[in-house]
Amino acid sequence: DLSIININNINKLDVVWKYKFDEIIKRDIQANPVIAENKIFLPSTGHDVVALNAQNGMKIWSHTVKGTPARRGLVYWYGNSNHNSRIYFCAGKEIISLNAKDGKLIKTFGSDGIVKLKRSCVITPAIIKDKLVIATFEPAVEIHDLYNGKLLWKYYLKEKKFNNSRYGGKRFDYSGGNPWGGISADVKRGIVFITTGNAGHYFNGVNRPGNNKYSNSIIAIDVINKKKLWDFQEIPHDIWNLDIPAPPILS
Repeated sequence: DLSIININNINKLDVVWKYKFDEIIKRDIQANPVIAENKIFLPSTGHDVVALNAQNGMKIWSHTVKGTPARRGLVYWYGNSNHNSRIYFCAGKEIISLNAKDGKLIKTFGSDGIVKLKRSCVITPAIIKDKLVIATFEPAVEIHDLYNGKLLWKYYLKEKKFNNSRYGGKRFDYSGGNPWGGISADVKRGIVFITTGNAGHYFNGVNRPGNNKYSNSIIAIDVINKKKLWDFQEIPHDIWNLDIPAPPILS
């Protein structure tokens, strides 16, 4: 119980255990660990997702992927009477589902536990009822079936009339406005709130004139009724790298 920790005794806390990754460090860890079932789930500094015993720090299982797993987080699903609890995360152009008990791929999800994506996803998925919500660098928000991984529908974070004009011999640049900051989910109302970054080549806006809609924005998507509710752009036509680096806080 955290209530027993206070300013009078915090200096007496001591380390109970440490876990050291037994691999060559290839990257930092930008994901918050998830604690459930007396386990700590988190990505490693390499290509693994691991489950640790929360009491003593011993590794229970690890699962290796090709890409960068759970770059900015993973999500735990508690399961139901027909399905074991699961871990979901993105790894580059893949969504992966693992059995939370043993770290093995859920064979009924996608193709043997993996759903292939057109573009990369680096954020933590969100779960709304039986829907798995991700966002990719297409840029788009994708809604998949939680159990089998099937793509149900997607919402493109681009203007409906896509600008194919050319400026200075180059096409209109729509490579940015990516939803790399994260998702907040209102599970009761079935709404997700997505944050996005800069439009492409953010220090040079020559090839993307206009406001660059959906970049530097918060977008609210009604997952149940398959529609956008609203969007708010913090900075139009940003050339100062003033993108939104984190999901909004719901209260």
